[in-house]
Amino acid sequence: MPVLPPSKPVTWRTLILTAALLLLLMTALAAGAGWWAWNHLVAQVALKEQTALIKLPEQLAVRAAVSNRVQVKVDERLPVRVPISQALSIPITEPIPIKVAVDTMVPIDLEVPVKHVLKVDQAIDLDAKVQTRVLGFNVTLPIKGRVPLRADVPVDIVIPVRKQIPVSLNMPAVVRLPEPLHAQVDTVFETTIPIKQSMSLPVTAPVDATLTFPGQVVEAGLQLVRLDLPFDAIRVLPREAPPWWPKQWPVAGPVASGAVGVGGLAEPARGAEAAPAPAVSTPSSHVGGEGLKLRSR
Repeated sequence: MPVLPPSKPVTWRTLILTAALLLLLMTALAAGAGWWAWNHLVAQVALKEQTALIKLPEQLAVRAAVSNRVQVKVDERLPVRVPISQALSIPITEPIPIKVAVDTMVPIDLEVPVKHVLKVDQAIDLDAKVQTRVLGFNVTLPIKGRVPLRADVPVDIVIPVRKQIPVSLNMPAVVRLPEPLHAQVDTVFETTIPIKQSMSLPVTAPVDATLTFPGQVVEAGLQLVRLDLPFDAIRVLPREAPPWWPKQWPVAGPVASGAVGVGGLAEPARGAEAAPAPAVSTPSSHVGGEGLKLRSR
């Protein structure tokens, strides 16, 4: 039979060190478990179908995106002011019928040369008295008869023409322009365009609007909602501030069991699962549901 070595006596120092080591080990295990739960677990709140009263503000500013096209009826006159500064080239290929009316004086200043041979073939009737001297006496002899005359008379003269000739003309005419017309247009065109029609316009930017609610409190039905609340989003606050509570610290305030105030659009909680209908949660002291559950993220 082997002989056991003699056991050492247990002292208070050994007990205290052992208890301290066990306390530190349990603290480390608790801190590790708390850290893992803080980062990997969430609190899930399930709300069953129920009715809640929602308190609405008098006005609520919203921004909406319109997916449908907007029908706009336009019935007005639109003023238009168009400045025009351009060089135009206008080709005219068709003949232009015009009516010519001329009433003026045309000055003529020219010299007309005349070179011609006049042929003379005629008989000249003579009936005259001729004075002559016969034997030293003055005698008047009557001559009466026909004298035939045939001759070629050359004519070479220059006739000056200096005169104002009146011209009066009124008649239709046709004008053709071989070259295009060049015109410089520098003006401002002002007019009004009547617009009377219905137009379908797309809305590409979000629209800011203000909703006005005639009734302050409305009744809404809540469908089944499951909210996942991470621990870093949960704060533990007192319902009412005790006398020693600092004033700058937040307080939860009294719990309302009636209507829910809606002041704007809030960001949904992470991992929330809801039906297509808008779900509203009520901070009532008693909410029908499946209670609070913990699940891993």
